[in-house]
Amino acid sequence: MKTMSTGQPSTLGNHRKIAASLFGEDSKAVAFLDSKIKESPNGENEEVLSDEGQFVNLLAKLHFNRDE
Repeated sequence: MKTMSTGQPSTLGNHRKIAASLFGEDSKAVAFLDSKIKESPNGENEEVLSDEGQFVNLLAKLHFNRDE
């Protein structure tokens, strides 16, 4: 399994923890990850295979492009 720069496994759950700490529990980034966790057969343990930098960039774009 791939690991993130934090040394943790690259899973949806670990990405969600980081997104929640950076953007807050009510962010679109966390909502996106929650939906992916719900859809995944492995839930929070689903491995994220994309490049970490690109994935974090996607989450940041989801957060900062809010319609408020």
